[in-house]
Parts: sequence; structure tokens; C-alpha cells
Amino acid sequence: MTNNKRPVKYRERAKKTIIEFQSTAWLLYLYSVPFLFVSLWQLITGHLWLFLMSFGVFFGVLLSAVWMSKGRKNKYHFQQRKYTLKQPFPLMFLASLSLGVASFAGSLLVAGLGLMSALGHGVAATIGSWLWYGLDAVGGSAFKEVKDKDSQTILAVSEQSIVNIEQAEKNIDNLALKGYLHDIVRLARNVIETLVDKPEKIPQARRFLHSYLHATESVIERYAKTHKQIENDTLDTNFKAVLQNIVNVFSEQQQKLIENEVFDLDVDIEVLNTLLEKQGIS
Repeated sequence: MTNNKRPVKYRERAKKTIIEFQSTAWLLYLYSVPFLFVSLWQLITGHLWLFLMSFGVFFGVLLSAVWMSKGRKNKYHFQQRKYTLKQPFPLMFLASLSLGVASFAGSLLVAGLGLMSALGHGVAATIGSWLWYGLDAVGGSAFKEVKDKDSQTILAVSEQSIVNIEQAEKNIDNLALKGYLHDIVRLARNVIETLVDKPEKIPQARRFLHSYLHATESVIERYAKTHKQIENDTLDTNFKAVLQNIVNVFSEQQQKLIENEVFDLDVDIEVLNTLLEKQGIS
């Protein structure tokens, strides 16, 4: 069992590492290094004013790298979602502009180039950053007939819960449990899609989204954080039973939604809470 888990764990860790590496603007970090060396040399040689200018340019490029890295991560997470209420702050655009300003200042004040040459370096740095890293994600939400802001918020928050479940699933190595989690995500997304197409059903699904989906997200995230710290086969077995129950409820509620039946979650939510308490997962 342990040997089977290792390749999965390695692949998940490698995938996460690749995503983090790809989102990091390492070229901009590398671009800032020469300005750091120049500023240190100016400090050693006692040229305080030149040190301040060089360090200011270094700090500007470094800030651009931090903003670009953060902006790329925001873009990745934004593209993982279909229903969003607002665009992420345009950090990638801001990073490109700040890089252009820093490059202009470095060329003019540190390298001693002429005004037009320095301006050309600044513009080239900005355009090069746009071409290499791209710009922030754009595009509105995929809401169709959902005009009510409260309903839009419910759907967006619900999708965030689904995304959180997907993120938690990456920290779980058990293939059987992963299968149940994939089913939960698929069914939950189907419910969201149905509600987007039939927004008049959102009020009757409100408790399902607020209570059951949120409780499901909570228990999965807690298990993902703690199961590696405690070697407990009983916990895994109990968690599997909980996931089976959740899949069944999700499937039943989706079918009721399609067949225009009223959601009846009072008993189901009580069952879930009881399972969590008795099996030591809550």
C-alpha cells in the first residue's frame, strides 16, 4: 500500500512544484541581480547617492518581479473558475509598467545613457514583459440568465467551495478516496450548471449550497490537512463512508433538481452531521 502511494504523492508534489515554478517571474528576479551588485559596489566605494539610485532601481525591478509572480498566480486561479463576480486586480499590467519605469531609471541614472536611449530601454522592457508573461485574465462571468446579485454571489461562493475541494484533493493520496472526490466535484458542478440555466431554482437550492456543500468542503479540507499526521486506517474507512454518503446525496439532489422536485435536505444534513460526529471527522 505504501509503495503504491509514493508514485501518486510524487506526481502530485511535482505537479504543484511545476505550477509554482511557472507562476514565478524568475527572469525578473534574475534581471534585478546586476542592480543589486552595482548598489553594493557603490556602497562599498562610498558613493552614497549612486548607491541610493542603484538600490532604488533594484528595488523597483524586484517589486515588479513580486507583483508579476502574484499576478500570474491570480490569473491561474481566476482561470480555474467559471463564475466570478469581479476581475482580479491587474497586477501583471502594473508589474510591466513598474519594470519599464525601473529600466528607464536604471539606464538613465545608473548606466548613464542618454534620455532617448533610456526611454527606449524602458519601453522595450515593458513591451517585452507583456510579450513574455502576458497580461491579466479578462472576461466576465459565465452567468447567463442569472441577473440577481444575491444569486450570483451564491453561485460564485459555491464554485469557490468546489475549487477548494479540488485543491484539498491534491493532498490526498488514496486513489479510492480520490475517485469519490472526483464524483463529488462533478456532481456539484452539474448542480451549479443546472442552476445557472434555471435560476428560478436557486432559492430552493440555497440550503443545499450553503449548508451541505459548505459542510462537505469543510470536512474534506480537515481530512486533507490531518490524515498525513495520523496513521489511522479507521479514519480512512470512516472518511470513505462519509464520501459515499455525500456522493449519494449529491446525486439524489441533482436528480430532484432536474425533475423539478423540491430539495429536501433536512434529513440529509442531519445524517451528514451525525456521521461526522460519530466517526471523529468533524
